[in-house]
Amino acid sequence: MEVRSGSELLSVNGALQRRVLVMLLLEAGRVVPVSRLVAAAWNDEPPDSAEHQVRKTVAKLRSRIPHGPDIIVTDGPGYRAVVDAGQLDLLRYQKLLRVARASLEAGEAEQAAGQLREALALWRGPVLSGSGGRVVDAASTALEEQRLTAAEQLYDLCIEAGEAAEVTGELRVLVDEHPLRETLRSRLMLALYHSGQQAAALDEFARARGQLADELGIDPGTELTGLHERILRQDPSLTRPERAVSRVQHQVSDAPHALPFDVPDFSGRSSELEWVCDAAGRALEGAPTVLALDGMGGGGKTALAIRAAHELAEQYPDGSLFIDLHGFTPGQTPLSAFQAQGDLLSAAGIPSEELPTVPAGRAARWQSYMRGRRMLLVLDNAAASEQVRELIPASSDSLVLITSRPRLTGLDGAEWLSLGALPEPESHQILRNTLGAERVEREPAAARELLRLCGGLPLAVRIAAARLANRPQWTVQRLVERLRDHDRRLDELTSEGRGVAGALLLSYRSMPREQRTAFRLLGHHPGRYLDAEEAAALLDTDVLAAEDVLEELVDVRLLEAREPGVYALHDLVRSFVQRVAQSQKAPEDGQAVRRLLDHYLIAAERACDTLFPGRRHFGHGDEIGREREEFDHKDKALQWLDQHRESLLAAVDAAYHEGLLWHAARLPRELGFHSSIRAYDASANAALEKGVSASRQLGDRSLTRLNLMNLAMGKWRLGQLSEAVARLEEAVDLSRQMDDLHSEAECRARLGQACNSMGQLERALRLCQEANARAQELGFTRLDGSSLSTLSLVQVRLGLFDEAAESAERAVTIFDSIKEIQLSVDALSNLSQAIERLGRFEEALGWADAALERCQRMSMPSVLPLVLARRADVLARMGELEEAADSADHALAKATSSTDDIHRATVHLSVGRVRYAQGDLETAQAQQLLAHEIACRMELRYDEACALWGLGRTAEAQGDAQLARQHRSAADNLFSLMKVPENAR
Repeated sequence: MEVRSGSELLSVNGALQRRVLVMLLLEAGRVVPVSRLVAAAWNDEPPDSAEHQVRKTVAKLRSRIPHGPDIIVTDGPGYRAVVDAGQLDLLRYQKLLRVARASLEAGEAEQAAGQLREALALWRGPVLSGSGGRVVDAASTALEEQRLTAAEQLYDLCIEAGEAAEVTGELRVLVDEHPLRETLRSRLMLALYHSGQQAAALDEFARARGQLADELGIDPGTELTGLHERILRQDPSLTRPERAVSRVQHQVSDAPHALPFDVPDFSGRSSELEWVCDAAGRALEGAPTVLALDGMGGGGKTALAIRAAHELAEQYPDGSLFIDLHGFTPGQTPLSAFQAQGDLLSAAGIPSEELPTVPAGRAARWQSYMRGRRMLLVLDNAAASEQVRELIPASSDSLVLITSRPRLTGLDGAEWLSLGALPEPESHQILRNTLGAERVEREPAAARELLRLCGGLPLAVRIAAARLANRPQWTVQRLVERLRDHDRRLDELTSEGRGVAGALLLSYRSMPREQRTAFRLLGHHPGRYLDAEEAAALLDTDVLAAEDVLEELVDVRLLEAREPGVYALHDLVRSFVQRVAQSQKAPEDGQAVRRLLDHYLIAAERACDTLFPGRRHFGHGDEIGREREEFDHKDKALQWLDQHRESLLAAVDAAYHEGLLWHAARLPRELGFHSSIRAYDASANAALEKGVSASRQLGDRSLTRLNLMNLAMGKWRLGQLSEAVARLEEAVDLSRQMDDLHSEAECRARLGQACNSMGQLERALRLCQEANARAQELGFTRLDGSSLSTLSLVQVRLGLFDEAAESAERAVTIFDSIKEIQLSVDALSNLSQAIERLGRFEEALGWADAALERCQRMSMPSVLPLVLARRADVLARMGELEEAADSADHALAKATSSTDDIHRATVHLSVGRVRYAQGDLETAQAQQLLAHEIACRMELRYDEACALWGLGRTAEAQGDAQLARQHRSAADNLFSLMKVPENAR
């Protein structure tokens, strides 16, 4: 790539500038969206600032290139290069190729040869010489293919003109560059033969055969082998006599108009329809515009193509033709190009007796018919590129609309658009058009769920709407309830032999056997989203090979590519593949499921080991035959757990119901740890209940104890304290039975935590002290820190502020030494509380801020409200009431947006204290009442007493002395029962 202004060579520095400029020039005259420029610039891993960097790059290019703003213009969603053939050698090259094709069609072989040679002389090598990245390299490959095709055409003309000897040298150079291209080799053999070098021609065949065998393990094709035999026989047909070319063209008086009926209630796809019309409007003169629409079966591709064709038909005065190529039609074999050409010519009015009966003749007849015409062609339901390539006009201003399920990547020069799910408003409009607005508006919630169950697939929405239209006595809710049955959903979305299952079955059956097997095995994946590592486990292969399989399924539109390495199954495709997996079970299926569960267990354990350093290990990687490679960063570990949470939950269910008890007993622990950060305890607890049951069935007391303890902590976070204590006490008993000192100490520490919440402060103090002493004896560092952290909170409540500060400081030091962030947040918050009670407010605020910074770094929704409330309390004590109110309101918003948990009462108490300090007694009272209600329901005795004490203070400020005395008396009774001194109330 070179940029010149006159004789001056302008430098374009940096890969980003070069790639962006090349992409604009490769698509000269057409809008290149910013997203495509991003893909070209960074391949598959663009930074978050990619779009901004592209825009900055365009600005730099405009300033560097003379008249840059006129050459690179902003247009819609991207940029367009405004250049002509006199400014860009690529355009000049393409124009010369078009002129050469026209000369050939006019029988002017000599002029065509000169034009081809002039065009090929412009070639100076691949675009950006292989450093352009994936997108640019793909375009470069297409240009290289076009160049080789043009060269072969030139050499054919030279050989026919008796100039074989003159081109053998050029051909040898090209063959050396592309030794496996048989079409080039055949030209060289023919040129050598016509130059009187028969032996050299035969030697070229021997070289080709050897190279093909060594490189690809195949024999030469029929064309090259046939030429070899003809040279051996000195076949007279190799001598090419000059012959007159008859250019008779049947004249059709009336332009054909053969588009199918346009659906009158066509809805949605407005942006896609606009894309087709805009692309047709940008068509370059003298060349066909090829637009390809792809997507999964039932996605509305044909309806969109027909609607677009009807809207654009007037712009194509020579007529419009439609053909169904039967790529995915039940009971039909896909049409060959030969058959399709005959059908199209017949539709155009060409008598059958004038249709050539050999492929080459019919292809020529089709191209002759299209030459010079401006027509619109709809090639519907294509199976592969080869099926449509010979149907595209060679020289015409026509528009070709192609629909297919797989993306036809083998079509050079085509623009593609993949149709995804319909947005809900557009699906909703289909429902309204079919059922009437009144019926839909009677059940708005049911209508929304119906569309969700249809997954935005137009075929599914239309079938569901048709079923309701034919059953006026049905409510929308009734159909929704039938569709909720996952096993019946595909059956419900079938009408008159047409349905989603049938459409998907055609795609499935069209795949090679190995691909069908892979797709079936993926049906055992428990979730909607899967990555290449999960696929590798199911398919028993490496990640790269698995990714190739997944990409092939994306190509046939049975899988959606989300981001690099991550894929999604449409809900209805997921129902289909699970049905296939259940109905076609094979011996290897069970092994595939076990491999996937092994993968989940190892990866989840690695992630949690990274996030929670110092935790105890249960089992080892060699139990399931795989190495344990740690995540190199906490963020990556947390991201992996976040991305796979739903799949892990579903995997526990699947393992439990399939009787894979060992996995069902092991996986829940990791979900419990992850939930301690992300606060999805209800679902994690359901998995842990299965873990307890699976452990008991296995007779594994160690796993039972582990799951009981983790389940107890999940219930503690939800405020289900009695249940948490019951499970912890059972876990303590199991630890004693096993004489497992580590486990007993850990369970005692957790029991102390629960007792503290229930207001059993003296028991909590004793349990935490015992657990801490045992942790130090055993060298159990993580438990040493966590027991000290809980101990400090208990000591604060008992008025032992100096001891509490010392315990919390030791806990923070321990956690920092092992790089444990999550537990350090609690310790820092407890330290802030102890220091505040000692009257050192500035220092207390510093510790609260440190806790907040770590909490936000880990994104911990379960703890964030508590930390914000802690900060608000310190600020209120400092008299910074405006900032305290901001922090309290933030805490309240975070707490109320999640389910009820152990910290909700504390947050409401904090908000009440801040509002009381501001003089807003009514709001303070409301918050204290909420705190009291939650504390009573969850048996949080200390919080209950604090709420009553606050209500008493607020009632006194409101002038209600009697109510104030009642609240204070109740608070004093509770505090006394808990042995809480006056200074800690």
